[in-house]
Amino acid sequence: MSAAVAKTQKTWLLQQMYQQIKQLRIATAGQDDAYALVKALEECYLQADENLTRGMVHLHTANQSLHAMMSLLLNCQENQQINCEQMAALLEPIRQELHAGFIQISDVM
Repeated sequence: MSAAVAKTQKTWLLQQMYQQIKQLRIATAGQDDAYALVKALEECYLQADENLTRGMVHLHTANQSLHAMMSLLLNCQENQQINCEQMAALLEPIRQELHAGFIQISDVM
């Protein structure tokens, strides 16, 4: 499954869930206990959506950084060398972005 198809399906799933919550909220109007459950469900949905969005931003940033670093390394002339400390320094922000994305997405699961 391509990334574009997976993203479309995920977006569709979240949109469908949101629409069903809105319909449930309308159907339970006047039923205090049921309406309170729907409000709690809606809050959980919004938090999950926010965490997934933030997680994807972190993953996208890390992906862009890796792409830039690979381009830099592939275009590096043979007489120039990058030592391990320099490589670790270049990789650390990427590691942090990946970790932040993982945490955001894990909070949803």
